[in-house]
Amino acid sequence: MPFSARDTEPRSALDTMGATASFACAVHCVVVALFLGAAPTLSFFAASWVDWAFLVSSVLIGFGSLVPGYRLHRQRRPLALFAIGISLLLGLRLMRVAPSLSEILVVAVAAGSLIAAHWINRGAAHRCTCGHEHH
Repeated sequence: MPFSARDTEPRSALDTMGATASFACAVHCVVVALFLGAAPTLSFFAASWVDWAFLVSSVLIGFGSLVPGYRLHRQRRPLALFAIGISLLLGLRLMRVAPSLSEILVVAVAAGSLIAAHWINRGAAHRCTCGHEHH
């Protein structure tokens, strides 16, 4: 089935949303790790459900944009980066790592992987020479 420019617009929007959500997740983790002890009133930011909400949202957005991108362009790098980022975040959540500098570093690597996955996927549609019409 041929793809049109309109077919790629929602996926590009999902990639932008995914990269933005990954950045927001990283900021959330840094704020919790650095400021929770100094500002206990921000404790709702450290609630477990917030972390899980970010993680589930990242997975849903990622699958919604990266899987169709892979089917069209066959680039494995976005999927690999996505798997690395989600695995790191999932590992942190399952191990219940306390906010610390090491957690911040792992989150930074995970968020960077997720952001890169979405931007590489988005770029593939813009540079495509596969014969499908892209914007």
